[in-house]
Amino acid sequence: MPGDFPDESLGGGCTAADWTPDGKWMYFTSDHGGVPHIWRQRFPDGRPEQVTSGPTEEEGIAMAADGRSFVTAVAVQNASLWVHDAKGERQVSAEGNGYNPKFRPDGKKLCYLSVIKAPNQFAWYKNPGELRVADLESGRSEPLVPGLPVLDYDISADGRLVVMSTTDRDGKPRLWVMPFDRRSAPVQIPNVEGVSPRFGAGDEIFFRHMDGTSVFVYRVHPDGTGPRKALTAPVFLTYRVSPDCRWIVAWVPIGGNGPPSMQAFPLNGGTPIQLGNFIFVSWPMDDSSVLMSGYLIPLKRGEVLPQIPAGGFQSPDDLGHLPGAHPIEAVVLGPSADVYAFYKSTVQRNLYRIPIS
Repeated sequence: MPGDFPDESLGGGCTAADWTPDGKWMYFTSDHGGVPHIWRQRFPDGRPEQVTSGPTEEEGIAMAADGRSFVTAVAVQNASLWVHDAKGERQVSAEGNGYNPKFRPDGKKLCYLSVIKAPNQFAWYKNPGELRVADLESGRSEPLVPGLPVLDYDISADGRLVVMSTTDRDGKPRLWVMPFDRRSAPVQIPNVEGVSPRFGAGDEIFFRHMDGTSVFVYRVHPDGTGPRKALTAPVFLTYRVSPDCRWIVAWVPIGGNGPPSMQAFPLNGGTPIQLGNFIFVSWPMDDSSVLMSGYLIPLKRGEVLPQIPAGGFQSPDDLGHLPGAHPIEAVVLGPSADVYAFYKSTVQRNLYRIPIS
C-alpha cells in the first residue's frame, strides 16, 4: 500500500482497517505523512483518499452496520519544549508545540519551531512553523524571522549562519540563509530546490532534492556555487551531519530498493554503516558522547560512533547493552551531554462517530 500513495516518497503504514458493508471500500488508519489519519480506497484498484485531516490524530476504525459512518479514537496532542542544564529543568516554549530544537554552539541560545501539530519525526514537511530563538539566560523567546513559515533549518558549526527551508508562492521548496545575529535579511540560495538543509564543513550545505522520481542528497555553498550530488543512493530522510563533517546520517533503503534503515554515510566515499531502523543520532558539541534513540553512549577519543553490530541494531533497546550506555530523555544535546532539550507531552483521546459522505 505505501507505493500507492500519491506524491510522496515516504509512503505509510496501515495500523487498522475495516470494510463498508457492500465491500466496495476499505477504510484504514495510516501514518502516511507522519500523522495518523483515516484514509479510504475503493476495491479493487482505487487510489487512496484521505478522509480526515487537521491537528488531531485518528487511531483505529469500526464501520457502522449501515455503512454511513465509522467510529475512531480522536486524539489531541500537545508538546512543550524543555531544557535541562546546571540550573535544573525549565520550559522554553510557551505557546503552540515546540519542535526540532537545536542549540547554538555556545549553548546560550536554543532555536526551535513553534508548530500547530505535536512533534513527529516524519511530519516536518507538512508542518511548517515559526522559527524562534530562546535566550536561555534571560528566558526570553522571540521569532528569528517573523512571518516566514519554516519547515526545517540548521545552524552552522560556528553559530554564524542559519539555513531554512520553506516553499515559495509556486509551492517549490527553497533554501534561505541569514546571519544568526539578524544583521541582514534572509537571502535565497539561487537556482536550488531542496529541503532538509544541514550544514557541513566550511558553511557547505547539504539538502534533499528530487531528481526524476527519486530523492538524493546534494551539497552547495550558501551563494549557490558548487552544487553537486553528495550521495549516490536515493534517500528518504537526512538527519544529522557528524561533528567532524565526515559522516551524514540518513534514512535510506538498504541496497537501493530494500527496507529502509538509518545509515551513516562517509562523505568522502566508502561503505555506509547500517545503524538500524529508527535509530536517531545526535552529538554534543564536545564530541564526548553520542545520543542514539534515547540512550547516551560515551565515545573514545576520535570516535564518532560506538561499535555497531553487522546489520545495525535490531531494536533501540539493544543500545542499552553498549558499554556505559544509559537512558536519557533528551532529543538533542547542547555543548555537553549535561545540557539537552526534551519534550513533555500530553494526550487527550475520545471516541467520535464520523459520517461518510
